[in-house]
Parts: sequence; structure tokens; C-alpha cells
Amino acid sequence: MKRKKTKEVKVGNLVIGGNFPVSVQGMAKVPTSDLKSLLKEINSMVKEGAEIVRIAITKEEEANSIKFLKEKFRVPFVADIHYNASLAVLSIKNGFDKVRINPGNISRKDLKEIIRVAKDFNIPIRIGVNSGSIKIKNSLVESIVSFTEDTVKFFEDNDFHSIVISAKTPFVEETVEVYRRISEIFDYPLHVGITEAGKGYLAESKSILGIGLLLKEGIGDTIRVSLSMPAKEEIKIGKAILQALNLRIFEPEIISCPTCGRIKVNLNEVLREVEREIKKLVRKYPEVKNLKIAVMGCSVNGPGEAKQADIGIAGGDKKFVLFKKGNIIGTYREEEIVKVLIEEIKKMIL
Repeated sequence: MKRKKTKEVKVGNLVIGGNFPVSVQGMAKVPTSDLKSLLKEINSMVKEGAEIVRIAITKEEEANSIKFLKEKFRVPFVADIHYNASLAVLSIKNGFDKVRINPGNISRKDLKEIIRVAKDFNIPIRIGVNSGSIKIKNSLVESIVSFTEDTVKFFEDNDFHSIVISAKTPFVEETVEVYRRISEIFDYPLHVGITEAGKGYLAESKSILGIGLLLKEGIGDTIRVSLSMPAKEEIKIGKAILQALNLRIFEPEIISCPTCGRIKVNLNEVLREVEREIKKLVRKYPEVKNLKIAVMGCSVNGPGEAKQADIGIAGGDKKFVLFKKGNIIGTYREEEIVKVLIEEIKKMIL
């Protein structure tokens, strides 16, 4: 896929847009004033791979938290602001790396003041439009695009161009169409996501499909999966979307069959053990993340269907064959196959 070239916007130690990788970000879900819980949640997000962290700022003491957070973490922090422009100004002055404002609930007069201070401190702003915060006239898509266009023009008229744009709805079709239109109009980097997607399989599917469709079309420079689930789970799904599209590689791809009545080995247990050992291996040898590893249950799904894998195993009658690029190199007992596979992977990378 050919990604649309957008302007580069620096956010702390990371750049959004241009030729830089599509980044994964998340938002803390606990009250910002509860620092103990906030630290725990941010730590779990960062460990999972969050590259930008956004936190809600609802009062002055929360805007002051950035100094403490930056002592603990190296990721860029974004202040999420609604209604209160003075909190955006204070967040910028205190050291947040970016502010997200919702132009649907902040006046143009207040926006002007936020822009002035952001220019003075060289801090970027995300214009974060949500369908629930604007008046809908006739078409949802037309209303969002028109409102976003007017807002961006207001920023440009005030000589502010360090902009990231988002324009989300809870619906896949409408969100995708909105971003297509905005991508045609502007060359600012786009923050992509389905807002208020919900919880469970449908919510995850909406996020994967909506974000995935846009990225497949080359639209999007940073993503946030928004679910009624723990923040670290959003990060996992975001990374998985990028890897599924070959935009980023975070871990080895393990190809495994769904199993059927032909199986004569305990594939699920073998798969669990392989995943466990591979995680250990990646921590020691990061280059392992570039491998495709197959764990197949029988000859039907074995070396033939998995020949694109760098290395793999396929079950038989209480035994497994080991293969590389579709070529069988040995046969081993079920209880020893994982150890043999791991040792063979080590030989490949050392």
C-alpha cells in the first residue's frame, strides 16, 4: 500500500506524519488526580507498547501532574481538554508535549488564546472533532467534514500549522468516509480511530475494520483503539492492526491451524508452549520478531500450506515434523518438539 505523505509534526521525542512509522497511542482511563492508579495504568500501557499517552485534564492540579509523569516515563504525553481553555494553556506551559482540544465545546475566542500560547511554546495541537460534539445538519459525514474544514482554516488564519487532525464517529462506514474526505483536503497528519466503539467482539471488529480500511488506503499517521476495556488491551489491538497490514513488526508471526478431527497431537498445548518460549526468545534476541513460525496440526496444514513460514512444525501420530521454508528436516516426538524448534530458531539467528 502507498501511504499518503503528510506534514511532520513533532510530539515530544516522536514524530507523527511524513515517512515516520504509524504510531500507537492510548488514553488513561483512571482519574488523573489518582496518581497511584494513573502510574500503574500508564506503566501497563507503556509495557504493552504505547508510544504516546493521553490523559484527561479536568482541573488545575491534573495539569500540574506532567512534571511528575515525565520523571517516570519517556513517552510523549498529551493533555486531553474539553470546555476549559485555561487548562489547555496551563498544560502547555507546564510541559505537555501536545494538547488535544475539542473545537465542538471550546469557543473561537478561547481557541485563539490556546493557539497563541502553543505557538510561544512550540507545542502541537490535535484538532479532535467528535460526531457527538457538533450540530448535525442533514448528513453526518458532510457536517463533520465541513466543521473540521472550518476549524482547520481558523487555525491557519491564526498562523498555526503544527496540527494533527482527528474526526471520529462510532460508526465504521461514516468514519472511513470522513477520513477519506479530510485526507483529500489536507496534508496534516491524521489521528485515526473509531470513537466510543464499545466492548466485546463487535467493538473490536469495528475498530479493526475501520482503522484497517483507512490504513490500507494509505490514510492515517497515528492510531488509537477506543474500547470500554483496559487501556493496555487497546494497545495490543492497535499493534496487531499495524502488524496485520505489514506496517510495523512487533513480534514473530505464529501461523497455526484451527485444528479438526484429523489431529493426533495436543496442538493447543504445544502452541501455548511455543508462544511462551518465543516470548522469552524475543526478549533475548529481538531479531526473532521478524520470523514467521508455523505450528500446524497435521499434514494437510503442514509444510505445504505453511511453506511461506521461515520455520515450522506439523503434527502426525504423536509426533511432529520440523520444516524450513516447506522442506522437512526432521521428525521428533511430541514431548521434545518445542525444545527442538527453539534450538533451531536460535541457529537461524546466531
